[in-house]
Order: sequence, then structure tokens, then C-alpha cells
Amino acid sequence: MIGMRLPCAEPATVPRHDLLSILTRVEAAQTAVSLVSVGLSIRGAPILRDITWDVGWGEKWVVLGLNGSGKTSLLRLLSGYGYPSRGTMQVLGGVFGRSDLHEMRRSVGWIHGDLAVDFPGFMNCREVVLSGKRGSIAVYEPMSDREERHVDESLAAIGAGHLAGRLFPSLSTGERQRVLIARALAAEPRLLLLDEPCIGLDPLAREDFLESLAMLFQRRPELTVVAVTHHVEEIVEGYGKMLLLAGGAVVDRGARESVLAGPGIRRVYGERCRIERRNGRYAMHFAGKP
Repeated sequence: MIGMRLPCAEPATVPRHDLLSILTRVEAAQTAVSLVSVGLSIRGAPILRDITWDVGWGEKWVVLGLNGSGKTSLLRLLSGYGYPSRGTMQVLGGVFGRSDLHEMRRSVGWIHGDLAVDFPGFMNCREVVLSGKRGSIAVYEPMSDREERHVDESLAAIGAGHLAGRLFPSLSTGERQRVLIARALAAEPRLLLLDEPCIGLDPLAREDFLESLAMLFQRRPELTVVAVTHHVEEIVEGYGKMLLLAGGAVVDRGARESVLAGPGIRRVYGERCRIERRNGRYAMHFAGKP
């Protein structure tokens, strides 16, 4: 019939909260970590400022900066034991402020300096690693054969298999760091956070530890890693990406070589700073004053 309008179907609409949920799931599938305009203030003092940053699955990032640049505060947020003051943040699919982060924390291995003092003196290294698998600190019940195999595999992954029967308090600082990483690996994390892993190590112990870390990166390409350091000498080949911080803000981010060769390094460390690379490792020098 001429002039008569036929009924047509209304376009499908998606409720806003469902759309946000869909977008969040898509974003989480693409990135292990996503921060958008994230800030952190403590007692009114700004600690982190407008951090926007994505970490892809399996990427290994090193976070470089001076003391007070916000590196450890950033790791605390990524661990799920801190909340940003502003901005949006998702880690392993958990959206801060909209998700229960308890499950997310189970998939994050966080190695920091205070962890080593928590374990009872009677525990050997195998038991310390088992405590990570069981989600506890002390271990009193004997481990099963299956648990023992899993523990030994975790120790071997970081080159610490020979330490299995040693009492944990008898270890050197470097040996303890390896065992703590093995403990984190035993819990099968999707994200590994390393806060100054070489602190307190003498030069020889540091090199042994870094060799083990590079070996771990080769063996576990699927593992997403974010590590904090003050020293470019600790950047082993496995780190492909770098985040450079100063004053709680991002100065540069991206491919490791690009950041180390970029102008951001001199903005942070001064015009006299020079980065040299030899045999796949880096060193920072400062040119003499004219």
C-alpha cells in the first residue's frame, strides 16, 4: 500500500553496564596489565602521577628510576595490595574497584625484601617453596610425592635445585632470592613482580643470580614479569621492555633499546649520563665536568 510505513525492528541496545563488562573482558584478553591515568596519593602527597601503561602477556618489563620515583609503589598496586587514588586499572582481568581482587592475588608472585624474614628457622628450602604452592608461610605436614616433584621443578627453573635440602636461614642473600622466586613459581603465577631482586648482593653473587634469571626467562616465555631496579647493569637480555619513571610520572616507555638510547635517560640522570652496551649488558657512566 502506497504511503504506508512498514514496522521495522528496533536496533538492539546493550545496557551500559553490560557494555563495560564486555569491553573490560576484551581488554583483559589483550593485556596482562592496563593502567589509564592512574595516580596515587598518600596523606595528600602525590606518589604516582597519571600513569598510563600496558603490559602484554608474556612481556618482561624492567622499571628504572631514581629513589623516590614511585617504582615500589607501582609494584604494590600491581600486586593487588594497594589501590590507586584515581584512574582505571586492571591486572590479570581484575578491575580495581569493580572486581574481587582476592583471586587475582593468587596469580601474582611478588618478591620483595621483607619476605625472607617471615619463614620459621626450621624450614628447609624445599619446604619454603612448598609453602608457596600451599598458600601459607609455615609448613608442618609432609609433602606428597607429587608436591615434591613440583617443588623440585620450581627450584630447577631458577637454578636452585642444589639448595633443596638446605635450611633457609643458612643461605646467602642471593641464594634466598632464588628460593623465593622458586616459591613464587610453585604457585604457578601469571605475573611475577621483582622488587630490587639484586639488592644486597656482592658482584659475584649478583652475576650468578642474573644468569639464573636470564635462564628462567628463556624457560618460561609465557611468564609476564615486571622488575624494579636502580641499575642498568642488572638488565639482562630477557627484558624486552622498559618503563622509565621520575617523580612518580612516566618519562619514557617502550622497547628497551629505544628507551635506553632516548632523551628520557638524560632527563632523569642528567646530561652527563652515558649508557654503554657490551656483550648484551649495559653500564651507566657519567662524563666528567668540562
